[in-house]
Amino acid sequence: MRGFNTRAIHAGEEKKINDAVSTPIFQTSNFLADDVKYMDESSEVLYTRVGNPSIGVVERKLSDLFGGTGGVFFSSGMGAITTVFLSILKSGMNLVISRNIYGGTQSLISDLPGMGVEIRRFDQSRIDELETLIDDKTGIVYVESMSNPDLILSDIEGIARITREKEAVLVVDNTFLSPYNFRPLEYGADVDIQSLSKYVNGHSDVIAGFAAFKDSGLEKRVRKVMIKLGTNGVPFDAFLVGRGAKTLGPRMELHNRNAREVAEFLSKNPKVLRVSYPSLKASVPACFSECRGFGGVVYLELESLSAAKSFIRRSELFLEATSLAGVESLATIPVLTSHASLSAEQLRDAGLLEGGVRLSVGIEDLEDLLSDLDFAMKGI
Repeated sequence: MRGFNTRAIHAGEEKKINDAVSTPIFQTSNFLADDVKYMDESSEVLYTRVGNPSIGVVERKLSDLFGGTGGVFFSSGMGAITTVFLSILKSGMNLVISRNIYGGTQSLISDLPGMGVEIRRFDQSRIDELETLIDDKTGIVYVESMSNPDLILSDIEGIARITREKEAVLVVDNTFLSPYNFRPLEYGADVDIQSLSKYVNGHSDVIAGFAAFKDSGLEKRVRKVMIKLGTNGVPFDAFLVGRGAKTLGPRMELHNRNAREVAEFLSKNPKVLRVSYPSLKASVPACFSECRGFGGVVYLELESLSAAKSFIRRSELFLEATSLAGVESLATIPVLTSHASLSAEQLRDAGLLEGGVRLSVGIEDLEDLLSDLDFAMKGI
């Protein structure tokens, strides 16, 4: 199977369970045991914290779509990030991480110095900064393929060349692009982490995460830590994610098109100080030359927090909500939501203003979206 949409539907489901066309939900905490199962550290039919047939199917499907040798299904994207960090980072190591990342990840790493892990930050668009920070004690280099919320692209290939030299693990959060648009493992990343709550599921009805691995040994190591921490996903969530993944390709085509047009439309409005969307840039890193699109998130800046609130609350189609990447369009103000935990200094370092608005452009009819945005802008 070669085509993405074909694999999204059939990968991981080649062997039908009880002849069911759709994978059943194994809503059980445990299974009948025997000596063979006791010897299998990752059995899918012993105890659901260890494994479950519903979870196994979606892990195989997503590993295929992400281009990994294997993958682990988690209770959330933050569960995936936390487990990967705790599987690799030890006292005396350092973590080199982009300044331009999701606020939840920023909050998580603030606790690492207490565990003896040094935090070093760099601008993910400046590889020369990374070269001055990485050394033999670097355990992980962590970036987002496209940063949240201001959509700065990372040169994954260039970063990977540096991490290979120092034998550091390159972890990439690819949530904003999805495996349909871009696959970091193909460009040198060691781990591709995504919040499945976003595009892969795509319907705003589940919290889950996934990590895909280039190396099967690291995947097994992370899975063992996941079992110890209890950051595993659950069967019903796996069913929802697997179902959503089957339509990822067609949905992403609409997200890509609508967001591109919305970004172009907003860039011409004099009330908008700045619009960030990769298609508006003169060039992008070479690894994105074959990217199918840049997803549904558009970031714009207005003159003030009050203007941002007025804009969002005048809209009828862009619902004010904290997440993104569902079929419906959403809008949020990062300094109040995703980056609310950051200090004023950290917000300045990340280049975020109070009037910043993150739009998650859904798959509604484009004409309706543009008309709604025009109406909302006139109310500022």
